[in-house]
Amino acid sequence: MDYIRKMIPDDLKRVMKIWYDGNLEAHDFVPKEYWDRNFSYVSRAVMAIDTYVYEVDGRVVGFIGMDEGYIEGLFVEKEFRGIGIGSRLLNYIKEDFDFFSLHVFENNYGAYRFYEEQGLIKKREEVNEDLGEVEYLMYYRKKKNEM
Repeated sequence: MDYIRKMIPDDLKRVMKIWYDGNLEAHDFVPKEYWDRNFSYVSRAVMAIDTYVYEVDGRVVGFIGMDEGYIEGLFVEKEFRGIGIGSRLLNYIKEDFDFFSLHVFENNYGAYRFYEEQGLIKKREEVNEDLGEVEYLMYYRKKKNEM
């Protein structure tokens, strides 16, 4: 059975594995050391924000982290990508938020296209201060007829 639920402390190890592996796969232009350096910080942060996990037959296979109208991350385990889990997680957030934003790296073209297909709009390009990489600030605003 598939469902979305609020993350609990027992999920942390699994969520962090999905986060780490997903970043290495999607961001081959970012040195591995960057993710290693940020692992502890993200471990703490993911517990402090509203994080929701996607569970399949008792196994966490994806998650989305939301912090006051900003999506900190959306990750799905590699073998579960392409079957709608990311869309379901994003739609879960759309139910509660009329507006939210996120950043996505320009070089992560697959994620950028996914967000475009999900109705997010690119607002502007910025340079990530830590990495010197171009990223897009994107946002979603619920249409009036959807409210």
